Amino acid sequence: MTQSSSVEAERAARRNIRLGSLGAALEYYDFVVYLYVATSIGQAFFPADMSPTMRLVQTFAIYSTGLLIRPVAGILIARVADRVGRKRLFIMTVVVMSVATLGIGLLPTYDQVGLLAPVLLLLLRVAQGCAVGGEIPAAAVFVTEHARADRVARAGAFQQMTAYSGFLLGAGAAFGAGLVATHLTPDAPSLAWRLPFLAGGLLGVVAIYLRRTIDETPAFVRETIEQGRRPAAPIREVLGTHRRAVAYAVLLAVALTLVNITYFNFWPTYLQTVLRHSSTTSLVASLVSIAGAMAFMPAWGYVADRYGWSRMLLGAGLSTAATTVLLLVVIPTLPPGSGLAVWIQLPAAVTAGGIAAATPGMVSAIFPTEVRQTGFSLPYNIVIAVLGGFLNLILVWLVAGVGVAAPMYVVLVACGLTVVASVVVLRIPTYLGRGARPTHGFSTAGDPAAGRPGLEGAMS
Repeated sequence: MTQSSSVEAERAARRNIRLGSLGAALEYYDFVVYLYVATSIGQAFFPADMSPTMRLVQTFAIYSTGLLIRPVAGILIARVADRVGRKRLFIMTVVVMSVATLGIGLLPTYDQVGLLAPVLLLLLRVAQGCAVGGEIPAAAVFVTEHARADRVARAGAFQQMTAYSGFLLGAGAAFGAGLVATHLTPDAPSLAWRLPFLAGGLLGVVAIYLRRTIDETPAFVRETIEQGRRPAAPIREVLGTHRRAVAYAVLLAVALTLVNITYFNFWPTYLQTVLRHSSTTSLVASLVSIAGAMAFMPAWGYVADRYGWSRMLLGAGLSTAATTVLLLVVIPTLPPGSGLAVWIQLPAAVTAGGIAAATPGMVSAIFPTEVRQTGFSLPYNIVIAVLGGFLNLILVWLVAGVGVAAPMYVVLVACGLTVVASVVVLRIPTYLGRGARPTHGFSTAGDPAAGRPGLEGAMS
């Protein structure tokens, strides 16, 4: 490979990684913005004589439906992706999400069409759940297959960092729309919930336009097209041949979900309802934590690429445990209104970000190319739907029964699982990154010096 073609290949790989990661951010934005405007949605889509509590329950029930549909849709989408390619399904998921999100922003309210309004909202939420179930695993596989052998972990960490920006964008859009509806257009209160969805839909249209230029991953082209490896039943092959990898992926997904829900989802509610801090302090604390975790995710990816998955996971697990113990000691002593509440979780968020940063690259690496999408999607989506769908309620129950330290205990469980994962990974074969094994006798050893993107390393 000439130097000019090597440079061009490197540029193409970086472009594909950026565009692949961008879609994940929009998926997170579109999916979580619903939570930030849930109260306004309840008022718009359910009868005025219904109690506020019941409206909120109905609103969250529709939200949960989107979560429950994720594993089924994600597994079916992954099955197709392992047979026809990453690119086609990758574009489809962002189209579905964009159309559904834009549609929610344009929906008629209960006052206009009666019961048809919540029914339409439910159908669009199901469509969003289908898209997210396919998009997040697809993004992880896409970027890691485009990465050089010595940068697989960094590519996965970058994808996760970009995805987390969707949380920040969703919170910012909801906050900005509320200001517009309150101060600039007080006669149009529906803008408080419509604008975030309309903005998300338009951003999705931009993502669709940009994704037209992405390339199929080299790993898929060489392994499944040139080598003819297209399994007729990817799910059966994953469950039959790669059971250890599936169990390991479940282990990582559980640790990720415990950390994500506790520190990046439940935390604002915990600060506000349990520790009695203001809503503003709680929101700012959450945003600071997410931003801190995002900022250090590339560093965690570098550690994994440079020193190996085992050391990276061990470091993330132990450091998160240490910073969580700090929280366990300090946070119950903070009085309501303390400015320290905004910053005290930052060290824990930065270290917990390592657990999140490891997941895309690590789970992608433990499955061979021909079933990688199914192998990632099957355990990941099931864990997210089952555990993620109920963990907020479990945390509320634990706080009531165990006390204010309950969330930190949950994270310590995640740390223990991560430490276990750091040991077990030494016994799990990998198919991406340095020291990866070839599949079916076809070696696709990456050559960092030549800058060959997206190739699987041969066993060292």
